[in-house]
Amino acid sequence: MNDLSNINQLVKESIANNRAIIIILQTKERINLIEESTKFGFDIEELKSIGLIKFLDAGLFLSNLILDNSELDSIALKDSVSHTIINSNLNFSKVLLIDGMVDMLLRKGNQESAIFLENQIQAMALEQGFDLYIYDSVVKTFSENESLEISSVDASIITSIGNSVRNGLETAGNTLESLAKPSTAKLNSFTLPL
Repeated sequence: MNDLSNINQLVKESIANNRAIIIILQTKERINLIEESTKFGFDIEELKSIGLIKFLDAGLFLSNLILDNSELDSIALKDSVSHTIINSNLNFSKVLLIDGMVDMLLRKGNQESAIFLENQIQAMALEQGFDLYIYDSVVKTFSENESLEISSVDASIITSIGNSVRNGLETAGNTLESLAKPSTAKLNSFTLPL
C-alpha cells in the first residue's frame, strides 16, 4: 500500500467519524490522491463543498512562511495552521491535518528544515488537539514474493533517516519549551514550485 492509499484510508475513516480533513500537498500529489480516491467512491467536490475536506498547496503555503533571509517564520506558521484548524473546528469537532510540506523539503534536500518544520507542526498538534499525518512520498512497499535486498545506497539512506528520526526525537522535548519563544530555522535553497 502506498502513502496515497494510506491517506485515502485516513480520509475514509475521517468521513465515517465526521472529522474534517485538511490536506497540504503539492499539485502532483493532490491530483494523484484525487484520482485514487475514486477507487474509494469519494466525491471530492461534494466533500469540499460541505467543508469536510480542504486542499492547500504545500509549496504556496510554505512560501508564505519564508522570511527574506530564507528562515521559516514559526509564528506565521503557527498562525496559519491555527487559523485553518479553527475554521474547520467551526463545523467539525475533530480535525486531521495531512502535511506534505515536510516531504517537499526532504525531497529538495533540506533535511534540517524538514525536521524543524515537522517538530513545529507536531508541537502544534499536541497543543491544539488536532490529528496529524506526515505524508511521505518515498514509502517503499514490497510484495510477499519480493526479496528485500538493501544496497549500500539504501543502507546509507536508511541510516540517515534513522539518525534524523533520533535527532528529531531528542529535540521534540525541547520543541514544546521553545514554543513560548519565536524560533527560526534556515531553509536551504528553497524555490517556489512551478
